[in-house]
Amino acid sequence: MNRKVFLFVIGMAVVSILTAGCLTTTQKSAGVGTGVGAALGAGIGAIVGDPALGAAIGAGAGALGGALVGDSMDKKREDRERADMQRQLELERQSSSGQGKNYIEGHYEYVKKREWVDTSKKERVWVEERVDGDRRIEGHYEDRLVPSGNWNEYEEKTWIPAHYE
Repeated sequence: MNRKVFLFVIGMAVVSILTAGCLTTTQKSAGVGTGVGAALGAGIGAIVGDPALGAAIGAGAGALGGALVGDSMDKKREDRERADMQRQLELERQSSSGQGKNYIEGHYEYVKKREWVDTSKKERVWVEERVDGDRRIEGHYEDRLVPSGNWNEYEEKTWIPAHYE
């Protein structure tokens, strides 16, 4: 296969995949279909004897097929979202009329909680004499913080008022 055609096909595939970030599903599928179709068309065209024509035909067919698949996926997603919204509206209608809810009396519940207990401490450390650039720093003690701690787990008794569930 001609090197230029091969690089063109690879370039088309890379561009179609990289530019698919902010597009609709139909547009993404059309772009990917174009790249894949161009690659397959160039391969088949190379066998027949004209890889450029094969790449062009494959890109067109791939774009059309990808767009059809993407459009179908968009419609299915929209139908699913519409059905979910209808279900949610129906549940809200039932809940506002008092149907489908259980009345729960006020009660206590034990809630598990965690808090961080900081056990950090200062440590006195001897720092050796050193030269920093053109300055001489004598040996001295420094106070350094040694971080440490642990989680303390406990249960807390909490009042839950009466409510519908």
